[in-house]
Amino acid sequence: MSNDQAQATETVLYEKIDGKAYIRFNRPEKRNALTYAAFDRLMECIADAERDDDVRVIVIAGSGGHFSAGHDLAEIGSEYGFDPSGKGRRPSQRARLDFDRRHLNQFRDLFYCSKPTMALVRGYCVGAGLHIVEACDLAIASDAARIGHPEQKAGLGGAAYMTAWNILAAGPKKARELLLLAEMLTPEGAVQMGLVNKVVPDAELEMAGEEWADRIAKLPRDAIAFGKAATHLALDSLGMTTQFAHGYVVHALSTNIRYEEDEYNFMKKRRDEGVRSASHGREERYSAEGGAQP
Repeated sequence: MSNDQAQATETVLYEKIDGKAYIRFNRPEKRNALTYAAFDRLMECIADAERDDDVRVIVIAGSGGHFSAGHDLAEIGSEYGFDPSGKGRRPSQRARLDFDRRHLNQFRDLFYCSKPTMALVRGYCVGAGLHIVEACDLAIASDAARIGHPEQKAGLGGAAYMTAWNILAAGPKKARELLLLAEMLTPEGAVQMGLVNKVVPDAELEMAGEEWADRIAKLPRDAIAFGKAATHLALDSLGMTTQFAHGYVVHALSTNIRYEEDEYNFMKKRRDEGVRSASHGREERYSAEGGAQP
């Protein structure tokens, strides 16, 4: 086991109790930002739960007051072989496509999981953390949750892994608002966008999740399996699942844009000033232009 894999087992915890599988992101000092090794670990847990006939439902949550701050921004770019010094050759298109296809397939596999999945959302749930919630069957949010896709302001502007799902859930115009303006949503706003099912007081989040999980776990195994299959067939008939065919191509293209002199270049700022400064600079730019963020 590599060091990255060993660390991932500590940052993505997994246990099974009474027909329920629990996956918990455990990197509270980084608001549960996920490395690519952590994503691999997440999918190993999902696969194990699918193989276990005693598991009826999968619950995904975060430790330390936050669901997930999304991708670990320190890794962004390195997945393609990007040289952080700015020297050397740019990553090839084939490297971009290969990585994005593999990574998008992880969200696809979560979406197609044969067992019902439920996310319990508190604190920050942004970027790839929100993609995980979007790929789950159900989601309950704490009234203290902050939900959104601020990563779109880092140079994406609407090219997200789950764009088709966003359009189906929220409608075309609201989905464009979610991704183009990239504002943080209140929990109630997330309900209106179709991102979560309901909001409960923060202290009651785990209890609300357990109540739903217990009810699902009482269903017959075959009923659960056919229910998921019927859902997949219905969404496929609506054309929604095509996002898993075109999403990785669009993402690979959108990460290879040319920045003009008057535009904010997150990758360059990160190289020159570090992740924290680059992230703050991104928010300051849009806040100054009327898109104030909490």
